Amino acid sequence: MTTVIDRIIKDHQHMARLLDYLDYEVSGFRKGSEHNPDLKIIIEALDYMHNYPDAFHHPLESRLMARLRPRLSTKEERFQFDLIEDQHRQITAMTHRLVEAFHTVALDQGVPTNLLLAEYTLYSELQREHMRLENQCMIPAMQSLLTVDDLVLVDNDLKQMSDPLFGSHLWEVYQDLYRYVTEREKGLEPVI
Repeated sequence: MTTVIDRIIKDHQHMARLLDYLDYEVSGFRKGSEHNPDLKIIIEALDYMHNYPDAFHHPLESRLMARLRPRLSTKEERFQFDLIEDQHRQITAMTHRLVEAFHTVALDQGVPTNLLLAEYTLYSELQREHMRLENQCMIPAMQSLLTVDDLVLVDNDLKQMSDPLFGSHLWEVYQDLYRYVTEREKGLEPVI
């Protein structure tokens, strides 16, 4: 039986892959880069990283953590869960700012490249650290302390949303991004 915890693990795998591709595309803005960034792909990927986690992934984690929190036995565990929730808020705000910044670039309005790259680097590092923390702390705690009833209740509450990029139904707005990801994974262009 696939559980909502399995869904979180799979989401993290998809988001990590997408961050790798974003890192590659954004690297094209660095001075001396041989690579021309694909601005449309950057915007679509950031849009996905903003919309899907906010609409489904983070609420799912938050619901599961709410059921789990009373069962945590140490201050350290509670601190880590508070940090995860704080990171959700930080990631949402940073992603929103990056989407706006790259839209501004697309409109040929001046955005200092060094600031854009610095903001993106902080975002990418935070995303990766956040998933690492969840994978090392939150997911094992969920796997050991939540019951099947807990998982079913949360699953029923959220009426699982299909992943709009990696799920069974591709959203039209992400068609170019999906094509980009599948081409990269077939090895048509190397990703750093």
